[in-house]
Amino acid sequence: MAVVTQVSARSTVLLVEDDPDLRGAMAEALRDEGHEVVLALDGEEGLRLLTALETPCLVLIDLETPLVRGSVLVERLRADARFNRTRVVGLTGDPQPVPPGVAALLRKPVRLETLLTMVRRHCPGQDAATGSGS
Repeated sequence: MAVVTQVSARSTVLLVEDDPDLRGAMAEALRDEGHEVVLALDGEEGLRLLTALETPCLVLIDLETPLVRGSVLVERLRADARFNRTRVVGLTGDPQPVPPGVAALLRKPVRLETLLTMVRRHCPGQDAATGSGS
């Protein structure tokens, strides 16, 4: 279930999360902030979508996704020169250090205020789009 919204003036966030409630809430909050959001249910779908995207400003990855684990997705992303500048934030419920190739971790359950602060940090220049909705 890949969902892609097309609005070229917005920054793109790829969200890889298998929990439908969390994925929906995060996507809605990001869209409300003016971001284009591409959704993937698992790491395998995330890989397919990533190769089809122009460089997203941020990839949010559940590190425990089924099929292809988030850590494998991060390794593949980092091996592709097109995504050298793409920031990755891991989502996890487990206490763990920040894995290689990941800029930061958001602990589950994710607080939407914390998510939005993190995205603003990694997708600068979105102030004009904030609050524009979809």
